[in-house]
Amino acid sequence: MPTDVEPAAGLLLGDDDEKLDTDQELCDEEYESKNDILMTFRIQRTYLLRCVVTAAMGSLLLGYDLGIISGALIPLREDLDLNHVQLQMLTSCIIFTSIIGSVIAGVVADWFGRKIGLTMAATIFLAGSVAMAVSNTFEELIVWRCITGIAVGMGLVICPIFCAELAPKRERGALTSFNELFINVGIPLAYIVGLSLRNQPNDWRWMLGSGAIPAIFLFGMALLLPESPAWMIKHGHLEKAKATISNLVDTTESEETREKVVRKMVKEIKEDMSIAKNMATWSEMFHSKSNRRPLFVGLSFAAGQQLIGTDSLIFYSVIALTHFGVQESTALQITVVMGLLKLAFTLLTTFIVDMRSFGRRVPLLVGATVCVLGMLIMSISSFVGYSTHSASGFITGMLIFISGFGLGYGPLCWLILAEIFQGPFRSKGLSLGSVVNRLSSFLVVATYLSMIHAISLGGTFLFYTFVCLGVLAFSAVFIPDLTGRKLGSYHSS
Repeated sequence: MPTDVEPAAGLLLGDDDEKLDTDQELCDEEYESKNDILMTFRIQRTYLLRCVVTAAMGSLLLGYDLGIISGALIPLREDLDLNHVQLQMLTSCIIFTSIIGSVIAGVVADWFGRKIGLTMAATIFLAGSVAMAVSNTFEELIVWRCITGIAVGMGLVICPIFCAELAPKRERGALTSFNELFINVGIPLAYIVGLSLRNQPNDWRWMLGSGAIPAIFLFGMALLLPESPAWMIKHGHLEKAKATISNLVDTTESEETREKVVRKMVKEIKEDMSIAKNMATWSEMFHSKSNRRPLFVGLSFAAGQQLIGTDSLIFYSVIALTHFGVQESTALQITVVMGLLKLAFTLLTTFIVDMRSFGRRVPLLVGATVCVLGMLIMSISSFVGYSTHSASGFITGMLIFISGFGLGYGPLCWLILAEIFQGPFRSKGLSLGSVVNRLSSFLVVATYLSMIHAISLGGTFLFYTFVCLGVLAFSAVFIPDLTGRKLGSYHSS
């Protein structure tokens, strides 16, 4: 009998020891955080913001395309006599090819650097925008939108990688959230451009061609961008990396403080990038034991962010509102309000995401709950029937949902992906996350109009309500809070 009890007691003791070790690690980490020079030095904000804003312009390309196609769909349908299947193809093809761009981005970012990747994205988007503006057939538009999608996928992957690797860890949450912030700058900007160009001669051509303007800005600004310190250290350019890190320190700091900051950041970057290892291969991405949980959590969350039906509202909001008898001009104005609300709540999350009292999980779970409520209101309003009262309810549900998305899933998806993958896995992890995210978006956008025809508008939004509940439950169980912790710490937690 004693021999049966002793192993059990030993197991319990082992569990207690493991818990004590974990508690000790957390105490040590909290002590180090309070005494960490990286948490206290004064930042040269002009330099840091210029770099982060430039990188975030890559995400603005996606937001601009999301917004501009929403306003261009109705004039395109009238001018080229397109049916609902062709509209779905025209809308979703850019999402599908952004998957290819996401894969290319991971390779380019590892081999040639983050800066080269951004300039490539700007060049491709510029060429695609001009070519779409002069297209004369549905087939030509499809081809050039597909090419433009490659640029969208590249910008979406490279921006959060660059921001996470450059930003001091105490502000990494806010600055990496610039990825989603600039998507949300692009959406209302494009809505406003679309509204101002509607009913002008060749209105849809000017709308699609206007995408060349942000692409030109990105190209010019990216040429002045430094390379990511993490990429430079990984590829043996240590002195250049030190110079970039030194530029992050405000000129009012002493030379001693500057040297301490550079030494500490270089040390943490080397730990994160596992400097003795090469960048992870695709085989290691899937088979490395240490990467299994980050891969599962990251890819599942990236899929969930889109499977809740977000892009169906962003792409088809004007068409959905016209079902309720809302005039097209009024619907376009409502989309502008949607875009501004999404931007406002993303800004709110950007301000609070690095506060320990809020962190990542509070805005994520609150925003996810608000999304469930908004989607449920849209479903109920659609089942009631198309009337003035139901239209008001539907619009309210739209605004509630988009606010919740702007608070939670929107800005936090790319931040969480950037944080949970360790250095050698980060580029390919973000690339895979973007692939899954864009594939999920494609699935939603490519089936939305067909679902409405099959199960009605109310049935479609009821389906998405249940998806929202599932993603909320997943987030509550699996998503970690890495506020204030160094990159790569999820692997050792």
